[in-house]
Amino acid sequence: MAVKKEEERDMAANTKEEVHYTVQYDSESHLKVIKQMHGSVLPKVLPWCILNVCISVAVEYLNIARDARIPVTVAGHKLLTVFVAFLIVSRVTISLKSYNGARQSLAVMYRETRTVVMYAATFTKHLTDAAAKAWRYEVFYRTCLLLRTAMAVIDHGEADAVLTWELPELTGVEKDDIMSVLQQGTGTANRWAHALRSEKEENMRVPIRVAYLLRKSIMSSKSRLSDKFVKWQYNKLFGSVDTFMNGYYGIRKSITTPFPFPLLQMARTFLFFYVFTLPLALVNDPSAPAVHAITVFLVTYGFLGLETVSIELDDPFGDDANDFKNLLMSYAVFEDVYTTVADVDGDECADKLRNAMSG
Repeated sequence: MAVKKEEERDMAANTKEEVHYTVQYDSESHLKVIKQMHGSVLPKVLPWCILNVCISVAVEYLNIARDARIPVTVAGHKLLTVFVAFLIVSRVTISLKSYNGARQSLAVMYRETRTVVMYAATFTKHLTDAAAKAWRYEVFYRTCLLLRTAMAVIDHGEADAVLTWELPELTGVEKDDIMSVLQQGTGTANRWAHALRSEKEENMRVPIRVAYLLRKSIMSSKSRLSDKFVKWQYNKLFGSVDTFMNGYYGIRKSITTPFPFPLLQMARTFLFFYVFTLPLALVNDPSAPAVHAITVFLVTYGFLGLETVSIELDDPFGDDANDFKNLLMSYAVFEDVYTTVADVDGDECADKLRNAMSG
């Protein structure tokens, strides 16, 4: 595994140290919030603020020392303020909605992973024969594998990401199935392809295939278990898998649907034009040059800061401070699964699943 994944596993296994899944802060302390640099956009925006202050100083110097009068109308800039503010607020609102949607989709997948395992365990706990234990383990493993492959899809594109079909957790008949059907360019699915699919597209197909295998496992209970499920039990199991996949498709939508480019281009163009012409608009203001410089700094920080926040929200997965630690969250889910498995089939079975999900 890549270094980042190994580090995340070590963090998940370290019970002495609290694990945080995103930026933590004390919302009750205004001063601490203002001073905190971890997760702040200030380090990214500060160079732009300094640049614009330098432009302001240069404009003031030309206007005062060189008497180079710059004929700029303030009225146009005031009108532009409303337009730029509207674009920036709209962009932040859309990005925040996408960010919250991605987190909700993650929560759905985590919840339904636990739920499928609990249903399979409670519905069959009274069956202690070898066939029932084998069926349960298959369902447990494929459920965990479904979540793990979904996390690999999310992490695809990162420098240390692992392709879903190369995950060390993917073994046995499940790996053989994935490699024979979906592997890019060589799987049987390539026979019916309408176009050449990218590595990213093939990567996103793997959880769908694993969900299919999990559904087959659930349905195989008819022939593998001595005590057959009734209709409502199938509805519960299949319903949880369906809900999980709804969460996964929500993540796919988040990954494959970037912020609308025309709106982004318009917002970015007007934003930079507005911010970096602000020193020209203030040059004829009767206030002192120092006041102009402070105003330029704060306005630049405010507008470019909001744009930077939007950029952070657009991609909530990765290594940035504000990104979700989705793989760490999945390890917490696996730990809950192990306790359920141990309760129904003993510690040995839980250890076997733990080793399988450790790669």
